Amino acid sequence: MNAAQDTAAGVSAARRTTRALRTVIVDTLREAVRGRWIWMSVLGALCVAGIAVFARSLALTEEHALALAFAAPAARLFAVLIVALSAIVSVSREQADRTLLLALAAPMSRTVWIAGKALGLIVMAVVTAVILTLPVLAFGPPPAALLAWSLTLALELAVIASVSLAIAIVLTQVPPAVCAVLAFYVLARDLHVVQLLAQRAQDYSELGPAGPVVQAVSLFFPRLDLFARTEWLLGTPVGGWDLATVAAQAVVYLLLALCVATLDLRRAQFA
Repeated sequence: MNAAQDTAAGVSAARRTTRALRTVIVDTLREAVRGRWIWMSVLGALCVAGIAVFARSLALTEEHALALAFAAPAARLFAVLIVALSAIVSVSREQADRTLLLALAAPMSRTVWIAGKALGLIVMAVVTAVILTLPVLAFGPPPAALLAWSLTLALELAVIASVSLAIAIVLTQVPPAVCAVLAFYVLARDLHVVQLLAQRAQDYSELGPAGPVVQAVSLFFPRLDLFARTEWLLGTPVGGWDLATVAAQAVVYLLLALCVATLDLRRAQFA
């Protein structure tokens, strides 16, 4: 009898958790749509297409290659900005409107709210990646390369969405959160350049005290320069090891960001 009761209680708790997750995911997507996320993505795709067409009009030879060389980085930048801004505004609005407090007052743990919010933002990131891939698709890149590029772009946006969620919870205000996410992205994209320069400086010795700082800081940032690489679209072969490395980094940093968000939300006191 006790075993049956325990099983029934476990099933009931699992159902409540699933319903709570579904509710948070749907609310997150509804809030994103209300915040003009879809329209921003479509407008970004149109801007990317315009940039690529303009670049192709300037080319004397290899028009498609030049168009792809402009379209892919532009699509990536627009996608990152849209996902980061949408995620930060969504979390900050819930904190300002006290809807987060109402959600946590329901029979829902803070871990479940973080998981649901993150899943909703990841769905938003994947849809954004699909929309911003369309103008790149229009210029005829190799199908395998386009698939690898779009998949790694979706992984990059998932990382940005989770990092934006964590930073928005920690900082609570939109302007500092946006600045922090942009700083994270710039460092994650360009820190490898500093590392290469440091390696040429005789293994960091010529950098003086800045050498250990560079090495330490690099441990906290993913190598986003390995994601959605434009050279794949221009003919560079895509290696299986490259995709595995990107996927592993995305999973690790996504989980780290969610752990930070969960810990900060658990210690937060809502007045």
